[in-house]
Amino acid sequence: MQITSETNGDLLEIRVSGRLDNEWAGSLSAAIDEAVRLGSHSVVLDLVGVSYISSAGIGALVRSYKQFQAIRGSFAIGTASPEVTEVIRLTGLTKMLLSEPVHRRGSTTSTHSTMQPSFRVSAQAGMTYESYDVRPGSTLTCETIGDAAALPREAYRAEQCRSIEFPCATMGLGLGAFGRDFGDSANRFGEFLAVGGAAAQQPTGSASKPDFQRQVGDFVPNVQMLYGLKCAGEFPQLIRFERLDDEGRLTLSSLADQFLTLADTDLAAMVFVAESAGLIGATLQRSPTSANEAESSKLSHPEIRRWLSFTPERAFPHTLALVVGVASRGAPSGRAKPLAPLLRPLTPRSELHGHFHAAVFSYRPFKKRKLELNETVAALLENEDLQAVLHLLHDDREITGGGESEFVRGACWVGPIANVSGGSY
Repeated sequence: MQITSETNGDLLEIRVSGRLDNEWAGSLSAAIDEAVRLGSHSVVLDLVGVSYISSAGIGALVRSYKQFQAIRGSFAIGTASPEVTEVIRLTGLTKMLLSEPVHRRGSTTSTHSTMQPSFRVSAQAGMTYESYDVRPGSTLTCETIGDAAALPREAYRAEQCRSIEFPCATMGLGLGAFGRDFGDSANRFGEFLAVGGAAAQQPTGSASKPDFQRQVGDFVPNVQMLYGLKCAGEFPQLIRFERLDDEGRLTLSSLADQFLTLADTDLAAMVFVAESAGLIGATLQRSPTSANEAESSKLSHPEIRRWLSFTPERAFPHTLALVVGVASRGAPSGRAKPLAPLLRPLTPRSELHGHFHAAVFSYRPFKKRKLELNETVAALLENEDLQAVLHLLHDDREITGGGESEFVRGACWVGPIANVSGGSY
């Protein structure tokens, strides 16, 4: 038997060929034990070259599975030969040692990818991904609210404001404020996001601190909303992600692209908590209820300088960002057409369209493997400092442009959007 290994960042790939019998099972176990001793908590096995596996070999795999479970690491079979797959099936260990075949987007082939039926490991373009099935088959519905196109040209009025609740199992973003009604909120409308039974909002004004609401008892977060979107439903999938080395770039657009691929959809809602390597975004500086009618557009030069504050370079490095958004391949059309006023290309000349807001928190490490969304959001609000809420953008200015937001590692809940409706006032 031959055992070779290759390290890509924190991911160790072990390739085995030959006979995995009692003579060689100990060698495989020793190789895996050494990997753990040296700090590898993510191991992928390639068993395509294994022509025979005995009970001793099966026992070695089961012991390794339990070992990585105990340290909350990941141990996965990336690919396996038909002989290995058949023996595992006959021993009744399919649910423990093999998942359903994973069909890669654009491919006609499939591979058995993991020792856990709801957990898959993959590596691509300097990044590793761990995919967990949370509520398989679930989808979300989305409602657009208000008139986003009115922002550049006019002041919003009371009749354009809606009071929207965001209980658990909903998410949303847009322009809004906390208050009793439009009049109480008129001078504070700014960027907000809502998810996991919580909402965070950035009041307008350079000196204003962001505020938040959490669902407690019968109290449900409520936002006076000028425009935006609200999605309802359960996320079917959780994806952990991390760059393999310091040279890797986890940009917002590359993550959105990969999440759509892993979710096998062209339109999805996404929520991720990630360590920031620097955010590029903007916030409103004046509430859009007080526009000067003589101004042609808030978003045209030179008026834009009075209305929006941009990050001149990547801001908030080594913080935790709670990012909420929607992404699609191509401009929204068909069932997604109501989203067209809200979604824009994530990068110049990109087919990916999206709209993302980020709430920035002081940094804290979060546990590995599977996370629960509501608990993660609650822990951030209870234990960390909320520093800002901003609309993530791509800065494509020549020479001085900062590009787009980048991340180091994190976890994303992603779900296909099955239906989109246009909201009304």
